Amino acid sequence: MLTIAIVEDDDGVRLAYADLMSSYGYEVKAFGSAEDFISSSCHDEVECLILDQRLPGMSGLELQAQLQRQRSTLPIVFVTSHDDDVTRMKALENGAVHFLNKPIDADELVRCVADAHSRARDGN
Repeated sequence: MLTIAIVEDDDGVRLAYADLMSSYGYEVKAFGSAEDFISSSCHDEVECLILDQRLPGMSGLELQAQLQRQRSTLPIVFVTSHDDDVTRMKALENGAVHFLNKPIDADELVRCVADAHSRARDGN
């Protein structure tokens, strides 16, 4: 079973993403902040990360940069309600697999997670 992590500060959105992904058979680890994710012990279990860009404390881009410094190859699907071209380009240039705008279409999010996992598995 694929394990995904969700880092989203909005409790309702985080729960909705978790319920959605669980309904498709994914095991979900959910976190309210980047710092909570970093301090967790689940990094080796997680095969995809759904990551909000705007978070209290460390931003999604900052978490992405920290994971890169740790040589992580964890595929990231960014989600944001504050889309701008500079942020989008930076996230994608630094290896994000997808960058989605809120509100997110549930089917699109599921497709993006499956695609991210497939790319990671295939080494792309």
